[in-house]
Amino acid sequence: MIRAGILFSTLSIFPAIFGWYQVWLGLTPAQEINLAIALVVSFLWITELFPLYVTGFLVLFLELIWLIPSWGPGAPKTITFLSCYFSETILLFLGGFVISSAISFYGLDATIASFVIKKTKGSAFLLVLSLGFATAFLSCFMNNTATAAMMLGLVSSMMKSLEETSPLRKSILFMVPFSANLGGIGTPVGTLPNVIGLAYLQEKGFHIGFLDWMVFAFPVFLLSVLALSGILYIVYLKKEKENSSLHLIGIQEETFAHPQKKRMISVVVILVTILGWVSSDWHGISNGTIALFPVIVFFGFSLLDLQEFKKLSWDVLILMGGGIALGKAFEETGLAKHFVSIFLLGESGQLGLFLFFSLLSLFLSCFLSNTSVANLILPITMGLPGELILPAAIGATIGASLAMPLPVSTPPNALAFSYGGIRSLEMVKIGGSISIVAWILFTVVGGFLLHQMQIVDFSQF
Repeated sequence: MIRAGILFSTLSIFPAIFGWYQVWLGLTPAQEINLAIALVVSFLWITELFPLYVTGFLVLFLELIWLIPSWGPGAPKTITFLSCYFSETILLFLGGFVISSAISFYGLDATIASFVIKKTKGSAFLLVLSLGFATAFLSCFMNNTATAAMMLGLVSSMMKSLEETSPLRKSILFMVPFSANLGGIGTPVGTLPNVIGLAYLQEKGFHIGFLDWMVFAFPVFLLSVLALSGILYIVYLKKEKENSSLHLIGIQEETFAHPQKKRMISVVVILVTILGWVSSDWHGISNGTIALFPVIVFFGFSLLDLQEFKKLSWDVLILMGGGIALGKAFEETGLAKHFVSIFLLGESGQLGLFLFFSLLSLFLSCFLSNTSVANLILPITMGLPGELILPAAIGATIGASLAMPLPVSTPPNALAFSYGGIRSLEMVKIGGSISIVAWILFTVVGGFLLHQMQIVDFSQF
């Protein structure tokens, strides 16, 4: 794999050194170097030959030592790319990480999940449904993989009492990862593609508020989880005799020794932060600035300690910075607009591009990480004419999170698959079905809400 990586990188950079991309594709020198960098880092992101955050640093390194020095007159300053690694969007996601850490540290996730699951009163279908909604809700603010791991751990003792062929066990192993994926689209901080998409849009002067995002995304993921429950009932749960092998006393709970006072303060801080994000359009304070509030309070007042600070996903923030910096290069060099003109994408309407880019993202995310897909496709959408950028970018952003047919499609899928008892073909059947249904719900319900909110205009195809 290392040899393949070296060979591909060499083949990507070699034509740029001799100006062949300029001849083949009609690029400027800066665009040619930008393309070579994009090819190299895209290959590394897809293959994960290097850790993803290292590739994030590589983007900046190549831009500073190769792209800018070779640019000539009108070259951007280094701060143009450096600022991508600590931008408003990075602050927003940092605040989300801190909230996620606090939820896990004080056991708020397990408390919420246990409460919801225990209200199912012995019904297998209600258990799966409530498990899905609890997982999706937590995934709106927590890392999808961490949420799936926590929820599976919560019901692991119960699953041990079920045979591997049990319809209930299969339903749980499908519901948890899929609802974790779906819940990620619910808020701007729910999953990486959301934040990356918002970063690109903000660079172009488009602003979608926290509440505006939730207005169109929340109904989509709620209906998708409900649809997933229906699919699982039809395929598995209607075969399960009511109350057979369902003993809620088997749900595994954790006990936390943290003072009740600190837990309550943590809840208040989280709620105030979320309220601040939701009402940002009213008070005018940016979401990134609001995200500093939980960071300062949790660590400043020792609600979280230095060890929790060190455990924050700094590698993910560097990865995001690399993706944003690559997109910034696409914008500055004009490479995105060049690709748009080549493929005649600028001649389509808002609805057509919304459907096209959402489908393209969904298809690619079946085989690649949704973060890689967002980093690959979103820069291209930024080259579209102004009125077409928003629908194309939203479609690409959400579409990247809707693909879940394979064990390798998302980390939560792989985690659930590792428990055993489900076959790849079964995951393709259930995951493929909900991917299609979720895409339809997104394009119909989400598209309708976006149009009604006048964020996009779908009056013409």
